[in-house]
Amino acid sequence: MSQYIINKTVSSNNAANFIPDWQAIDAIEINHFPWYQGGRKQNTQVKLTANNETLFIQIIAQDHYSFAKQTELNNMLVCEDSCVEFFFSPSGKLGSSYVNLEVNCCGTLHLAYGEGRDNRQFISLEAASLIQRKSSITSPVKIESEHDHEWCVEIALPFAAIEQLTGESVNKAKWFANFYRCGGRTEPQYAVWHNIDVSEPDYHRPEYFGELVFT
Repeated sequence: MSQYIINKTVSSNNAANFIPDWQAIDAIEINHFPWYQGGRKQNTQVKLTANNETLFIQIIAQDHYSFAKQTELNNMLVCEDSCVEFFFSPSGKLGSSYVNLEVNCCGTLHLAYGEGRDNRQFISLEAASLIQRKSSITSPVKIESEHDHEWCVEIALPFAAIEQLTGESVNKAKWFANFYRCGGRTEPQYAVWHNIDVSEPDYHRPEYFGELVFT
């Protein structure tokens, strides 16, 4: 099972005033392509750090055809934009209900929670308002350009927002999770961190989650 260590940062709990030293943090590589058909396999990295109140996430995605048209919270089609997804079980129990956090290259979010792909509960506007994010793309939508190279999104995800969504306390020692690259129009990407051994693209596979360990 893939494992990633989330080192604790010494910082203010006010996420708005905190910028992690990302260069000092090891990266997760989303570099398995179980459903590869053609085109360039583009690099995607995710870095995580945390304090007692917040999980900080940095995504850097090589993308020669960056595209995004979804601008509203919890639009189900965010996954068709240039997108990275973070699926995780915050209870710390493998096989338990999980959150899917999806973000496109402009920073538009979709978050939901449930036992499987169906009947998922969307995050409320109140809980979502606690989440901060910024993107290297400053416009709300993105049209493909010959100058596209990569995009970066940083997210400050308070544990309180997760707890409002799930109705349960977050386990601050261990989660089970996977990271995915998906979407885009030209050379769409279907890559994963912890490999998924199924024939068709399917990210709702918690049995293939890796392990995140908080220090």
